[in-house]
Amino acid sequence: MRSGYVMHRYVHRLLRDANPALSYSTDGAEMGKLMVAQGLDVTVLPDYSVAGDPLERCGLITYRPLESDDATVLLVLQRRRARRMPVAVRRLEQILLALAADYRERRSREDS
Repeated sequence: MRSGYVMHRYVHRLLRDANPALSYSTDGAEMGKLMVAQGLDVTVLPDYSVAGDPLERCGLITYRPLESDDATVLLVLQRRRARRMPVAVRRLEQILLALAADYRERRSREDS
């Protein structure tokens, strides 16, 4: 993906800023999948972008999970300064905060 996309930043962190000798950039997962199907190279996408895709179902592309010791996902929650937020937004915020707390707790148990 081109600069500014989450997957672009993820790959740079994964490669520890070591630039590949040759790279392509695109504005979306669909074009990245088509480039892979044409045999141009590989791409890094979340599994939900590939699993069940027609190109994956017919065998033109496939996916493999990445394994890394420092695979970390950072989620930032930004709130509006409005007094009233829609119920769905408040509920999503509660869910995300609960998942983050569970994740931190699991990580601290694994580290000790």
